[in-house]
Amino acid sequence: MNVETIKSGKCPVCGSNEVYDNRGTNQTADRKYISVSAMYSFSVEAFVCMNCGYFKEFITDESMKNEKLKEKVKEKWNKTSSGKIG
Repeated sequence: MNVETIKSGKCPVCGSNEVYDNRGTNQTADRKYISVSAMYSFSVEAFVCMNCGYFKEFITDESMKNEKLKEKVKEKWNKTSSGKIG
């Protein structure tokens, strides 16, 4: 299993170190959240390789520690299984 991610600053697709992210920025045009319900949303970090264009978003570590938010996802979203929805 390849555990290298773009979060390390190295692109897992092309190997470039030309990786940029939106962590710590306050750009209003960036997608900073993914809504789960009217009251719950994940904070998002985005990464892009400027060499090959590989783009990846991650839920922030802080959001992943929120048990209520994680339970809301389990309640509202479909669990992915073998590429099938539902």
